[in-house]
Amino acid sequence: MTTVAWVTHHVPREIAGRWALPGAVGGAEMTDAAMIDRRPPGVAIDIVTPDQWERAMDADRVIVTGTDHLSGVAMTRLAERAPLVWAHHAQVRTTERAHLLAAATPLVCMSSMHAALEASWTGAQPLVCHGWIDLDEVPVGTEQRPDAALWAARNHPQKGRIGARIWASKQGVPLTEITDAPRTDVLDAMSRHRWFVFLPKGVDACPRTLIEAEAAGCEIVTNDLAGRREEGDLREVMAAQPDRFWGWL
Repeated sequence: MTTVAWVTHHVPREIAGRWALPGAVGGAEMTDAAMIDRRPPGVAIDIVTPDQWERAMDADRVIVTGTDHLSGVAMTRLAERAPLVWAHHAQVRTTERAHLLAAATPLVCMSSMHAALEASWTGAQPLVCHGWIDLDEVPVGTEQRPDAALWAARNHPQKGRIGARIWASKQGVPLTEITDAPRTDVLDAMSRHRWFVFLPKGVDACPRTLIEAEAAGCEIVTNDLAGRREEGDLREVMAAQPDRFWGWL
């Protein structure tokens, strides 16, 4: 049995306590949970929250997916273990974090755009894993849809809500706005809209909503600040992600 310390704050509130963001489960939590569920036989996962990082030092292998709440000391010490670091978003640039990311074996980013960004200041050569999404959960709408656009995200300035309104106004089409809603409601709405509009104002490493909207049959409207999945058949790309990730164990 291989013991893996999974160091993160991307866990439900009842585990993460004060580190949890608003909303019990978001994209990062779903990304981690899906990959943990697809671990190979013989791998035991120990979820380690930021205040318990020292426990990770005794594991056979360390995986870090959330650095936000790790102290400088924690990042420096964890770097000694040459962990697999799977960064889910653009990282805050500090000396200790640069050291951790450069020491990672490997550093994994969410998209090629994200990888280039982190390489530019860490000197690392990141690899890419988008995470895994169960596309069978995404309803696919009909080809003939009303000329209507959808924006669905957290109500945060970075998520481009105003930009979506401006785009829809210029196109002369109605815009549906969804925030803080159950994922099933968002997926259903995707199946009923022609366009999915996501124009972030800051770097978004690889929005899972863009993958879900594509699977639902939406036309994607986005910008260069949103990382995109690799080219190829969507189902084949998604199916390849777990084996790729766990191959780095």
